[in-house]
Amino acid sequence: MATVHLSGLDHELGTRTPLAQVDEPTLREQLQALHEQGLRHCRVADRPVVELAAASARRTLAAVPPDTVDAVVFCSDNSPEPSPTAEIWDFLDAVGLPRTPATFVSGAGCGNLGPALNVARGMVLTGDRSAVLVVTADRVREGTRYLANGQTVMSDAAASCVVGAEAFGAGFELRAIADSCRVDIGTVADRPILVARATTQGIRSAVRGVTERLSLTTNDFRHLVTGNYGRSALDFLATSAGVPTDRVAAPLLADAGHCFAGDPLITLSSLVDTGQLGGDDQALMLTVSPRSWSAIAVRHIRGQTWTPHR
Repeated sequence: MATVHLSGLDHELGTRTPLAQVDEPTLREQLQALHEQGLRHCRVADRPVVELAAASARRTLAAVPPDTVDAVVFCSDNSPEPSPTAEIWDFLDAVGLPRTPATFVSGAGCGNLGPALNVARGMVLTGDRSAVLVVTADRVREGTRYLANGQTVMSDAAASCVVGAEAFGAGFELRAIADSCRVDIGTVADRPILVARATTQGIRSAVRGVTERLSLTTNDFRHLVTGNYGRSALDFLATSAGVPTDRVAAPLLADAGHCFAGDPLITLSSLVDTGQLGGDDQALMLTVSPRSWSAIAVRHIRGQTWTPHR
């Protein structure tokens, strides 16, 4: 099978805001609990989702040769205004890709990155597209930022990368993706035991799909990269995945909060920038919603060098 790469990882975050300064009753009630779970700040933006997405995507596009991208996958869990079609059109125009076909991916909540990468990877493997810009962007428009089932706080952010047959600069080989889903389990409040059991089973199924396909074990991955959830939730996800809890990477948990589906891309960038991921290191990405789970195996690569003209 052909090799697929991730290049040009970038992101755009809202303004860094201490949790104690967020004027929201629910968040104030949960402040001590959130601090105990390792959270200190969230990111707040007054810009529309399209502007966050465009800011991140422009930097991603600057990291690859001009005219490389021939398709776009845009994912968001916000209700687009006025519609997904209009939002995509606005985004394409904002980033200078008005003639580029685009696909809107949603339905997996904070796990939208998994399906988005799967769609982009499929486009490349079939040979229909050579390089796909993947963008995920969300912000809290109303209601509370507190996410009870993740013991975390939601942040406004976007993240982006190019999924393609070639790698440009340092990036990752996108080695395998597997997913699972269980939508009939109800909520944690109503059926906590069933939800916990189904979540563990779903995660194990997705992880097993990746490791068996690649003839690996979870010991072959240097880090488990998932959402910026509270420490207790991260420990649960790691245990479900069969990964030691000390291999969970969440370097921006305290500083950025939970950036919806963008967390894994943002974390990968941080790990590379700080030297915690390099060489031929592999990472296991786990993108989750309360009822769907995706496991994604990536391997760090140096890639070819490409210097943009300035």
